[in-house]
Amino acid sequence: MEIEQGAGKIAKCLKLMLSDKPGHLASVMAAIASKNASVGDIHLLRVGRTHNTREIVVYVDSDHQFEEVVEAIANLEGIIVEDEIDLVHQVHEGGKIATKSQVRIETITDVRQIYTPGVAAICKDIEHHPEHAHKYTSIPNQVAIVTNGTAILGLGDIGAVAGMPVMEGKSVLFD
Repeated sequence: MEIEQGAGKIAKCLKLMLSDKPGHLASVMAAIASKNASVGDIHLLRVGRTHNTREIVVYVDSDHQFEEVVEAIANLEGIIVEDEIDLVHQVHEGGKIATKSQVRIETITDVRQIYTPGVAAICKDIEHHPEHAHKYTSIPNQVAIVTNGTAILGLGDIGAVAGMPVMEGKSVLFD
């Protein structure tokens, strides 16, 4: 028995304006089913006087099948296809991960502790005690912003791991 049916399907989304009359949403569902596609989430975005706007997720096997679904819906009376949304591309826009600073910068003293010159002490500590990288960097819990460590704030070639606090400090400046 398959636990999640349709796991290999392509998820696409249609933004539709539907006449607010009985049967119009049902006709959209029938059009989707007529093309052997499945319905996922349905979101009511806007309620108007005569029309409602909904986003409907459709599961298909191919882009061609999705276009057939769109055509079938576009031919329905009282339905306007406002947009076709590729959910996979949409979720990847701008990347999927972010780094959020754990410290606030409110004064120049904060900058001097988090970045230069204060960060040099942490870099030198890690250079001599690489195991301290887990204490003073985000290595244990996220992807690191890295460098090859050959020219870190005039500290010389201290190595990539020892240079990480500088790279993280730079990321805090742009938070």
